[in-house]
Amino acid sequence: METLTLRELTTFIRRVFALNLPDAVWISAELGQVSESRGHRWLTLVEKAVEDDGITAQMDAVIWGGTYKKLLRAHDPTTLTGVLREGMSVRLRVTAAFHERYGLKLIVEDVDPAHTLGALELRRQATLQRLAKDGLLDRNAGAPLPPLLQRLAVISAETAAGWADFRRQLTENVYGYAFRTELFPAAMQGMQTAGEVMARLRQIKRRTGEFDAIVIVRGGGAKTDLAAFDDEELCRALAAVRLPLLCGIGHETDDTVADRVVHRSLKTPTAVAAFLVEHSLRAEARLLQLGRFIGDEVRTILYREGERLERVRTALDRSAAFNLQAQHLRTAAREEKLHALLQANLRLAASGLERQSALLEALRPESTLERGYAMVSQDGKLITDPDQLRSGEVDVRLRRGRVRLIRK
Repeated sequence: METLTLRELTTFIRRVFALNLPDAVWISAELGQVSESRGHRWLTLVEKAVEDDGITAQMDAVIWGGTYKKLLRAHDPTTLTGVLREGMSVRLRVTAAFHERYGLKLIVEDVDPAHTLGALELRRQATLQRLAKDGLLDRNAGAPLPPLLQRLAVISAETAAGWADFRRQLTENVYGYAFRTELFPAAMQGMQTAGEVMARLRQIKRRTGEFDAIVIVRGGGAKTDLAAFDDEELCRALAAVRLPLLCGIGHETDDTVADRVVHRSLKTPTAVAAFLVEHSLRAEARLLQLGRFIGDEVRTILYREGERLERVRTALDRSAAFNLQAQHLRTAAREEKLHALLQANLRLAASGLERQSALLEALRPESTLERGYAMVSQDGKLITDPDQLRSGEVDVRLRRGRVRLIRK
């Protein structure tokens, strides 16, 4: 068996490729990795299994700098940039090149952006159907907006033009409404967007009581820049948020899945700011209207109650006069009765006093002596029993004088 050198084998393989794959072909694949160096775009193309997302095929590809400039002239630059991102499904026209030293590589000659946009739309529709089946499309939108939306948690890129436009629109509102905004920075496009936005949502959830609403804003961009907002896991996280979500991610005509699960979707960051200002204006108008209504009601109640109080006052005056007159009559009757009782008691007391006086007069010692009785005493003590007498002087008191006797 003939033995070949490595170079001989690689040369043979290159000739086989040159003879059997002379023309460019269109292929579809997913971009596993994308990098740029010296104007060239280096791609890793993969194909994944449907059942477990495992990689079933992989090859390297390159868009040379000159070809990339031609593609930018042939396609919308923003769209092309959005298509050539990690995770995107792409359709590329390629030729196969085998180099003795660097091995097999696909050379990209053209890109079909329509394929990527179509794949994104199919994925978007499938995601919408699953979310609708689980009842998530209207969950956040079903909660009523608070009367005032002034404490705002904003998720945006720190350097995004949309964040600057949103903040300027709020602070320069002609009505002078004050808003408090706190930025939770996150990537607004690319593979890391979904993960970073969900992380910020978890941060805000721990401080739910400090905010009235969550706002997501970003600047404008290509349709492919919005692919992150079609991510199913991110949209489920948005639907589960308890605070109302306001979304303005900078697109005029296209809706993302995120637009369908938030409370209110507006096209641009400035439109979100305008909505917040208008919401405050409506709240102020309602307060003024309510104030006028309360004022009218208070005046009506005061007038009605004033009339009622006047009627009550009049009735009280009449009742007081009637009661006073009745009390005067009762007082006069009681006074007359009391006077009669007093006179009767005085007469009764005078009669009793007369009887007591007569009895007292009858019981006086003088009265007893008048009737011929005498009072006998010895040593200042009355003698009522002969056995009480001792030898000595005895005093006998008669009506007209005293007699002193000596008892032996």
